[in-house]
Amino acid sequence: MAARGVWELDPGATAAYTAKAMHPVFVTIPGWGFKILVPLMILWGMYSLAVSAHRKAPPPPDKKKGADGGELTPEKKGFELPADNPTNAVISILIGFGVFAYASPLVINGSAIDKAVTVLKGFIQGANWRAEWQSLPIYSYGVMLGLSLVVGWFLVLGLTEKQGLPRDKMADCYVFTAFMAVAGSRVLYILTNLSEFPDLWSMLQLRSGGLVAYGGFLGGLLGSIVYLRRNGFSLWKWADAAVPALGTGLMITRLGCYMYGCDFGAPLKPGAPGWLQHLGTFPHWHNNHGSPAWQQHVAMGFRTTRETCEAAYHGLWNSAQNLCHIPSSAEHSVPVHPTQLYESLTGLSIFAALMFIWSRRKFEGQVFLSFWILYGVARSLLEIIRDDAERGTVGNLSTSQFIGIVTALIAVPFYLYLRKNSAAAQPVNFFDLLPRFKANDGAKA
Repeated sequence: MAARGVWELDPGATAAYTAKAMHPVFVTIPGWGFKILVPLMILWGMYSLAVSAHRKAPPPPDKKKGADGGELTPEKKGFELPADNPTNAVISILIGFGVFAYASPLVINGSAIDKAVTVLKGFIQGANWRAEWQSLPIYSYGVMLGLSLVVGWFLVLGLTEKQGLPRDKMADCYVFTAFMAVAGSRVLYILTNLSEFPDLWSMLQLRSGGLVAYGGFLGGLLGSIVYLRRNGFSLWKWADAAVPALGTGLMITRLGCYMYGCDFGAPLKPGAPGWLQHLGTFPHWHNNHGSPAWQQHVAMGFRTTRETCEAAYHGLWNSAQNLCHIPSSAEHSVPVHPTQLYESLTGLSIFAALMFIWSRRKFEGQVFLSFWILYGVARSLLEIIRDDAERGTVGNLSTSQFIGIVTALIAVPFYLYLRKNSAAAQPVNFFDLLPRFKANDGAKA
């Protein structure tokens, strides 16, 4: 029976399971916040361009002489803001105008040039700045994705620096790789769910649809290859440094999936432990909107026996398709395997394993190929209990299961080959990457 706030799994049981207060919206940015953010983004981009141009200009002659007649090197004084490269500066400016076009009360129509002119004119007009701007909900998955990129930044740059790679170039490589990873994850989602996207514009709307982890891994790998080849750096050194961040990324982003309720598993058996059923229960938010698990269980149904459907889940049995549906009045989904949490723990375990391998690394490429083997096997097993309908299929396998099996099979012979033929590599201890706080010898308590 469905009651507000409680989903009773068994009419004869005394335990009931309260709805988890999960919601896709993590925080909402008010319109006035964008009025601050837009000029800051544009000013920062302009500042970065100016500093980049100044760096490329020849330094002015210094006529000051020292006591010995030699020229004095001028000392830098005061606080200096860091500057980015020109590409990121332009991106910052474009993001600023893009946010303005989204949040300000503009009517944008016509060709691309007409739209750009409308945005520029609207930016100059004071009436648009005095009007009320649109707020923007920030979703849990987006927050966790951003957090994973920040964590990955420090981890990857720390490992590349230990190998003697230039920090500035590796920072640029990380940004380009991250961009390609997001693009790749979006492309794979589109390819596996083509019916959701009637036109190109719908494909570019990241707030509609989703992302696929394997698409991100493959897109990031392609981006890394392109950048490193153009700049003459070793792929294997970078790849070994980058893949541990994929472990932390899985750990963090899957928590975002859990808060949203996507990427869920198959229904649990009624006799499953109560704590597990509690973790796997996803709510109906409001009206006819709910977590993806609730929506699928209402609209598409799920596989179980008729007895379990009617007795344990109080569902509606569809005899024609042998599927169980819950009524739209249900406050919760049927308890399912919280595969998001399973994969989050998998990401943490893979990260720990990769850092252990890093501490004993023998050859370049060892850590990179170890990731593809470990994740390929783990993901293939997790896919057995996944039940969300948006995964796509290749034969009898899900898309990610197919990719996991193929990449693991390819990685094994590569691993054996590189173990004999790749350059020797220096190990790195994870604890050497952590910040050290050394006492000042001259300081007194």
